[in-house]
Amino acid sequence: MMERAPRMGIIGARRARQGLGPFVARDLAAAGCNVVGFCTSSPSTVEEAHRQLLSFDVDAQGFGSAVELLAAGLELDGVAILSPAQSHAEHLGLALESNLHVLCEKPLLVQSDSPEALLSSFEERNLLLLENCQWPAALESLAQQNPRFAGAPKTSFAMGLAPEGRGMVLLQESLSHPISLLQECLGSELSFGRPRWDWSPGQEAVTVQFDATAQQRTISVSIELACSDARPRPAWIEFDGLRAHREVNPEDYSMGFRLGDELFPIPDPLTTHLAHFSGLLRATLGGSEPPPPSPIIQRAALFDALIQNALITLP
Repeated sequence: MMERAPRMGIIGARRARQGLGPFVARDLAAAGCNVVGFCTSSPSTVEEAHRQLLSFDVDAQGFGSAVELLAAGLELDGVAILSPAQSHAEHLGLALESNLHVLCEKPLLVQSDSPEALLSSFEERNLLLLENCQWPAALESLAQQNPRFAGAPKTSFAMGLAPEGRGMVLLQESLSHPISLLQECLGSELSFGRPRWDWSPGQEAVTVQFDATAQQRTISVSIELACSDARPRPAWIEFDGLRAHREVNPEDYSMGFRLGDELFPIPDPLTTHLAHFSGLLRATLGGSEPPPPSPIIQRAALFDALIQNALITLP
């Protein structure tokens, strides 16, 4: 194992819209990484991002582009890519050229001619690649409270989320979460049946239903997405008709799941997931093989298939 702290850069460090830059920087630092640099999409926003990071006790050198960050000689070991999804392919390519390990915000890719070739290149170079899908960590905490959430659903899985935006934005912001949970429950050898879409007239809400099959087991899936002004945003998971609502305390952002009348506190899944990434990064830098990206490649393919089908059915 390596002795020094892994040196990380943040691509997309500003808290714009629902950006996670300052929170990811904070949690990476708490997990033992040294966040030494960051970039925004423009030199004009570097100072604002720097102030936001300082409010989370992270003091790093700022740059106006990813190219400048990666060329600055900061001896980075990895980067967290938190830029808008449309720029992920570009930033993944830049990280690959620089032989950097990567944590990338979901969705990993929304526009790429050859996603499998790009993502497989990380494995060929022995580079760690992890997508920032934190809901499996939340599910693990929930399973400790109720055994019906341990293992896989027997007949049905459902999830409700309240992303910002309408139309295809609803899907781009959300679909990686239920797909990652289905992979966690059913395994990575996963396939989806033909989806059935139900859009609201204004495209501010959509429900998609399909069958998910893995290892000769098939369950029904329903995903409900609805734009909401509520803060914190509501979310829930349902196994075989048993629904757990995530609740977030707006004062300190502590989290819990409500099952009936009981509220069970859980660790912040983002913090847990980033600690997992930090552990994998330390192990990889110490000479261990990083986990293969095959589940991430499959998730990207399932995500893209749903998106392409939704485009056909969009009112």
